[in-house]
Amino acid sequence: MASGSFKLTVAAIACLSVLSFAALPEMKVTTRNNAAINAQSANRQGAGNCQSTNTYSHKYVAMSLTLTDAGNSRNNITVSGFADSIRGRGNSTWAVDKKPYRIKFGEHQSMFGTKKHRSWALLANWYDPTFTLNSVGFELGKRMGLPGTPNNFLVDFYLNNTYKGIYQITDIVQVNNGRVEVDTTNGWLVEFDYHCPSDADEVDFNTDYPNNPSDARLHTYIKSPEKNYQFVKDDINKLTRTMFQTQGFPTNGYRDLIDLESMAKYVLIQTFMDNFDFNNKAMAAGNAVGGSNVAMPGSNFMHKDVGSKMVAGPLWDLDLAAGVDNQQNFPKHYQYYNYPIKPKHPFYAKFYDDPVFLAKLKKNWDKYLNDIRDMTRVMDSIATHAEGSVEKNFALQNSGGGGGWGFSMNPEAPKTKQAYKDEVGKLKTWWNNRITFYQQEINKMNIDTSKDIIDPSSSSKPANSSSSSKPANSSSSVLVSSSSNANNGSVTLSCNGLQATVAPDGTIAVPTLSCSNGSAATNENWLGRPSGNSSWTRDPGSSTQSYNISVTATCGSAQGLSATCGTVTVGEPTPIRIGSAIVLENLPSNTKIEVYNLQGKRIYSGYSENNQILRIGIQTKGVYIVKTTYGVQRLVVK
Repeated sequence: MASGSFKLTVAAIACLSVLSFAALPEMKVTTRNNAAINAQSANRQGAGNCQSTNTYSHKYVAMSLTLTDAGNSRNNITVSGFADSIRGRGNSTWAVDKKPYRIKFGEHQSMFGTKKHRSWALLANWYDPTFTLNSVGFELGKRMGLPGTPNNFLVDFYLNNTYKGIYQITDIVQVNNGRVEVDTTNGWLVEFDYHCPSDADEVDFNTDYPNNPSDARLHTYIKSPEKNYQFVKDDINKLTRTMFQTQGFPTNGYRDLIDLESMAKYVLIQTFMDNFDFNNKAMAAGNAVGGSNVAMPGSNFMHKDVGSKMVAGPLWDLDLAAGVDNQQNFPKHYQYYNYPIKPKHPFYAKFYDDPVFLAKLKKNWDKYLNDIRDMTRVMDSIATHAEGSVEKNFALQNSGGGGGWGFSMNPEAPKTKQAYKDEVGKLKTWWNNRITFYQQEINKMNIDTSKDIIDPSSSSKPANSSSSSKPANSSSSVLVSSSSNANNGSVTLSCNGLQATVAPDGTIAVPTLSCSNGSAATNENWLGRPSGNSSWTRDPGSSTQSYNISVTATCGSAQGLSATCGTVTVGEPTPIRIGSAIVLENLPSNTKIEVYNLQGKRIYSGYSENNQILRIGIQTKGVYIVKTTYGVQRLVVK
């Protein structure tokens, strides 16, 4: 199975788990002695470029919890004895009526079949009367393959026997297996956010660049590691210095520092959804400290693993998307659909000066346009899922829970099912109008997609190497995609709609069809090879055959683009004996290798060296997942 297919399968499961409940599950939290969950105003001044001291310090209180899903009892959870805890979370969201929370279990817990973790967020979605914006943003992130995109589920939430409304339980943005997967010592996770620190132990700094205007420097929090983090500052400053000071941008080496595929997808989702907090519109209105209209980022994340490029994301904090205006009727949505698609902050705007980034932006827009259109269907599914609880949620208006709507400028809460459906309808109309506008703006930019450079080390799957691609015919460029047949090991390659089948023995069957320029496709138009070798290979002593496939294609006279298509595995997992080793050969230098057990724990992470034969010792029975840049394989240790 190709690695891209594996990712798509995971995303589909996550989507179904969000939408398949007949009614909302109930989460009930009881604090010890019914203690209130409070927070203190922090009012701290951190690194010089933080621009809001409206922050809160949150403390945990002991709790017990039950989660009851009438549709699937396997999702039920009961933790008692007050060994677990809950606290508030957020800054501006904590200041409103409907409070968000963070849960911390004493033991790792799964939510609705996802990977087990101790910490989870309970988002109130106070700003979003449809309860859909975070969900659809996360769904797009999963479909595009952005690493670390949170799983999320709606629940009816009760605190100390009092109904608090419809909440969304999500993964936390943190370094952890199944979340942001980087080395805990030598990898890192940062957040760009204009808020000043809420706690004394938070580590923040300002980047050296961009420095025009001076308050455009990125206010940055180091979320991981917790100590010995000077190298994180050095990495971030090297990127910003290369972008804004070193001559020769964009061919001055900055592309060697950052995964542009992930950045293009991250920026695409943020700008399409017109997320208020991406380049915070409040910080662009002249009312910020230093007020220079630079739209300081809020809740923007970036991460980096050892030996890898910086990766954009995960996505977070999308409840103020969809046309919110800081000047009129804040936080009412759908005020306009034609907000510019180019970010205001100089850091993100600089990427638009790179034709490679623009090519990736355009190609991902074209590839995922149908997925973006499909989000209106996802909105309907979420609305159907939530509508049984909307009336009791919005009945709590201005009472410290539910819909909240404490700002006098807010629209009337949709207190009936019909009013709620109408609100979702407004969002769908805005969404469709935004699609039309975004397409027009992309077309005006006259982006040359042939400028794209495929990066095989990207942790986000390139737009032109996924089996879900359906490229339009073109006589000037070729898009390569692949899919695999796990039963016989054949690989189907597509070139501008033409398909060729590569058998395990390396023979290539190509139909006689025409490209858009009228040229016929022949065997010479397709070149397939295993990575690191000159011919297709198989291990005759194993019941599993795997092929690491790279492809170059031409279609008529058009020159093709190379694409790494992943790994095809046939048969049962390869058996090995306890005390033996996983042996990896013929991997290009600096290939990332990771080995996981079926519980998702990473037991090995490293990089290959030139001509290295890598042996990874295995001492425990079980099934293991070996991941490299070129694919995924399962191994059984007996």
